[in-house]
Amino acid sequence: MKNNFTVLINGQEKTVSAEIIDKKIWFKLDEQTYSYDLIDLVEGSRKSKAATKSPDKILAPMPGKVTKVFVSEKQIVNKGDALLVMEAMKMEYTLKADISASVEKLFAKVGDQVTLGYLLIQLKENK
Repeated sequence: MKNNFTVLINGQEKTVSAEIIDKKIWFKLDEQTYSYDLIDLVEGSRKSKAATKSPDKILAPMPGKVTKVFVSEKQIVNKGDALLVMEAMKMEYTLKADISASVEKLFAKVGDQVTLGYLLIQLKENK
């Protein structure tokens, strides 16, 4: 659901249409897209990425579209292997494995529109 907000930029107030998605506020201004963590705006501090990131879960780094999937369930992957590609805001993001593991479950397929933080792939670490 989009709402109108007033932002102060270089001393000038501008009204933008913004949307809150998964604890982030997203808005477009002068053909540029911006996003800010709500927690950062409220507390004025950065969250630790380590607190939210887990190497066995591949999460969408932002809202976007899945354009390529390079793996299948039960497949063995090595640290650094490309798992899938997302397109967001006219850019492509290749998501890679942070660990050597097997693909336990795929939660997205080519063409899916996903939100920020959406679980794309669940890995199971090789022991």
